[in-house]
Amino acid sequence: MNNEELLCKLISYKTYYNNKDEFTKCFNFIENYLKENKLLNIKKCIFNDNISMIISNTKSKKYDIVFLGHIDVVNASEKQFNAKIIDNKIYGRGSFDMKGHDSVMINIMKNIDGSKKVALILTSDEERGGFYGIPKIMENNPFTSKLAIVPDGGNNFDFITEEKGVLQLKITAYGTSAHASKPYEGDNAIIKLFNVYNRLIKKYPLPNNSNEYKTSINLGTISGGKLVNVVPDCCSMMLDIRHTHTDSKKDIINYIKKIDKNIKIEIFAEGESYKANIENEYVKKYIKICEEILNRKIKYKPCESASDARFFQKYGINAIIMNGYGNNMHSNNEYIEIRSLDILTQIYKRIIEEI
Repeated sequence: MNNEELLCKLISYKTYYNNKDEFTKCFNFIENYLKENKLLNIKKCIFNDNISMIISNTKSKKYDIVFLGHIDVVNASEKQFNAKIIDNKIYGRGSFDMKGHDSVMINIMKNIDGSKKVALILTSDEERGGFYGIPKIMENNPFTSKLAIVPDGGNNFDFITEEKGVLQLKITAYGTSAHASKPYEGDNAIIKLFNVYNRLIKKYPLPNNSNEYKTSINLGTISGGKLVNVVPDCCSMMLDIRHTHTDSKKDIINYIKKIDKNIKIEIFAEGESYKANIENEYVKKYIKICEEILNRKIKYKPCESASDARFFQKYGINAIIMNGYGNNMHSNNEYIEIRSLDILTQIYKRIIEEI
């Protein structure tokens, strides 16, 4: 299959959370598709019911390049899993995030020889934090690599210099109930949380657009009170905080505690921020190859979202985050431009040759 055909096939698998049969079918298809290359070692790992696949052309754990992709997508309507090609764009759930990029990396591995030590890792839980992918693989099957390529952020072949960390909190305030006609006899828990939120966004003002790269706080849900004529004695809110590398999780949590020492803070999810090492020799080589193939200077940009590239920092592996031409990830008109697949193929072949 060429890249377009393979992508359309991958899109057809409804690989969203809890749809276990589809994940199994998709991984089995990929394994069977790659078996024609007798050099490849293919291993499935399962951590907490989440499948990952390690595909390599070597038994060594010292790679020249590791490619990293994920096959999970966010849920969508049935029609989103039927790929459509319109005006040289492939539409469908996961076309840009990130099965389009997966298709290129899979075909690279299908045709890889043994001149360089290359691996492709495909995970299935990136959209839910990625904690059972790379972290568990590195615990159980540790490896090193000169470079990791993670095409899961940005677009237009811009180089992602940093990504925000994730901190999802449940904050609960407690008060004293009373009759609504006598609010002075109670202590309103909802108002306590309003105070916490207002203080937080005063300290961390919300960005107005993508050019304002700073810590952001989203109030996702709030739950409190039982009846309109009763002062509520308990209220909880869920916050999704995306923080830059200059604002640590510890500092954010400590600030919340200072606002009200009696509130309860629970961490539901967290992930480290990511910062690229643009001075690394292999990162520089990758950029140089991209500029030669694209015939233009590469733009450097930060990205608001998070990816699994952050997990490589702990192990001293430098990562590349760069996506092709496409847009609208997680939406009904998500697409990737077909030319991206050809350009990515050229870039990946060159970096394998020259690393």
